[in-house]
Amino acid sequence: MPRPDGRLEPGQPLRHAISARAWNRAQDAADLVLGAHAGTEGGSPGSPVLKPYTWCYCKPSVAVERWGVLAITGVAITPTSSSGGATASFQEMPVLAGASPSATTTAWCVAVEPIAANAVGKVAVGGVVQLKATDLGKASGAHVLWKDSNWALIRIQAGVIRGTFTGTWTKGSTTTVTDAVVSGATYTAKNYIATLSGSACLIAYVADEWVLVGWDWHSMTGYSASAQQVLTHSADGGLAWVSTTDCT
Repeated sequence: MPRPDGRLEPGQPLRHAISARAWNRAQDAADLVLGAHAGTEGGSPGSPVLKPYTWCYCKPSVAVERWGVLAITGVAITPTSSSGGATASFQEMPVLAGASPSATTTAWCVAVEPIAANAVGKVAVGGVVQLKATDLGKASGAHVLWKDSNWALIRIQAGVIRGTFTGTWTKGSTTTVTDAVVSGATYTAKNYIATLSGSACLIAYVADEWVLVGWDWHSMTGYSASAQQVLTHSADGGLAWVSTTDCT
């Protein structure tokens, strides 16, 4: 009779003796020793070396070099219900789907090994990771810890971006914000605050979009340097400058 812990008795035939659970436990143990678990790398047996990032598997539609950026476009195997093969695969080991990043990419990862097109490889999805300086503009919202002309060290996160915009940014609309730090990087952001004139701003990634979170108060429509004004709530729920004579 098979033992409940999946181990074999002396003399017991191997065929049909190992359950899927026992086999998977053996694979998990091997992964731990060899460094196949997220955030670890194999060193001497039993002493994995911690990596400063969290990784998972990704299947990109394009080839990517080590330390290159990929856009996350979904998962390679989509669970369809609460059970079934696709769902079991997703629960056991989700695999991301990747593609070339674009100017509108907000979800991205960094390849920690070379990955061929339509092959499966490891990508960093969180923590601190190396990055080629030429790919820095593709890592939207990354916190740059250090960089030079060839390399960068980043923390993967959606941080606050310091940028600029041109023209009038009407409350409730979107506009293009140019990154003031990373050359060539632009973002589409939405203004929920007040109508502004072209100036410096701060944007942050909230939920599933870039939004305005900071701006030059003097760029708001209605501001006058020659009048005494106060900043207050407007009728549309935003902010507006009003003359102090209107407050009496």
